[in-house]
Amino acid sequence: MTTLLQRYYLHCPYARARTHLDAALGAFAESGEHQVVRLRVPIDLDGSAAGLQKDVLVQYGKGTDPLHFDEPWTVRWTPNRGGPFPDFDGTLTVRADEDFNVCVLELQGTYDPPLGIVGAAFDAVLGSRIASATAREFLRRIGRDIENRYRSEEHEKGHEAS
Repeated sequence: MTTLLQRYYLHCPYARARTHLDAALGAFAESGEHQVVRLRVPIDLDGSAAGLQKDVLVQYGKGTDPLHFDEPWTVRWTPNRGGPFPDFDGTLTVRADEDFNVCVLELQGTYDPPLGIVGAAFDAVLGSRIASATAREFLRRIGRDIENRYRSEEHEKGHEAS
């Protein structure tokens, strides 16, 4: 089992990011349906840029924080139509930062490399880099959605004040 931890810094206050994340994922979590996410992952193989594209079926759920501070989401994804990619199981959480206008979107979880011992060897050489790049792309997409929602909200406030 391989552990994964990736972070994306959001230009959005912590409380607003939590609200926008809830709005972005809530409908999927309540319905129990999977969201199909196409991830295009750039991979740098010793200076020669290559790309990988895969569709994953993502399922979200409300998680629990034993300290009752954060509001984590469970995140599970599996490759759409199979393939030699692992399933991922983890949590997605918005964390406060020292700066009021910035917070951190964090994805933490685990996956088992497919194909047994061959997959474990591949994971040690390259697979973990692909998994990290996939997680960064996933966070970037969600993070940009949160930032766009926040900017729209702030833009509307500006028009209401005039």
